[in-house]
Amino acid sequence: MGLGTLSQPSEQEIRLIRLGIVVAMTAEARSLVQKPILSGDLMHLSEGTVIQLSGTGPQKAGEAGKNLLGHGATALLSWGSAGGLVSTLSPGGLVLPGKVIGADQSSYTTDPPWRGHLLDRLKGSLDLHQGSLAESVTALKGPAEKKVLFERTGAIAVDMESGALAKVAQEAGVPFMAVRAIADPADMTIPQSSLRAVDEFGELSLLKLLSGLIRHPAELFDLIRLGRNFRAAQVTLSKVAHLAGSQLLIPQ
Repeated sequence: MGLGTLSQPSEQEIRLIRLGIVVAMTAEARSLVQKPILSGDLMHLSEGTVIQLSGTGPQKAGEAGKNLLGHGATALLSWGSAGGLVSTLSPGGLVLPGKVIGADQSSYTTDPPWRGHLLDRLKGSLDLHQGSLAESVTALKGPAEKKVLFERTGAIAVDMESGALAKVAQEAGVPFMAVRAIADPADMTIPQSSLRAVDEFGELSLLKLLSGLIRHPAELFDLIRLGRNFRAAQVTLSKVAHLAGSQLLIPQ
């Protein structure tokens, strides 16, 4: 169940924007809205809340955050899936980090009241985790790379967008929060065939996928597992959207 109807915001609605949500991939956005979202567009979810599909990676997330601020957003939220760095995080587990650690080791604190509201609302309904979230500028392909990042940062999960968005929020002096569901646990190896078959918005090229599987047929089992894990993450994100409401419990 999404947050609301999807439409282009009017000029009056843009002036009333409070919450800007950055989502990297099209499939992740479906946990908020069911209709297609075009990359770069601002889409109105409910009164005062908009979403922008950024594409994967820190640069695109940072640009999306600045665009949302330029349209009047007074708080920023990073939304989507993440990789686990510790064995205690299972597919579908929800990470509400107190801190985001950038690839350059910069540290950004999420908004304490906002995070507290989410924890109170979601407690008992989801598998919640409260450790730090680390930024990676590239996709981590397997357990060895995840172990290195964990040892360097102490973070329990990783994504490619939250660090950049947290930096934009800090520089602008606005509240920031990240909501991330685990799709890639610590022991998971990402199939190379899947990495080569998706574009920056997570859209799959079936031809490229089949070509990769022909060259590496053993990856089929990891690919099936990855799909199952991603669906678990999407279920979690949909539950958050349903339980937290249209403005994701941003403090008034």
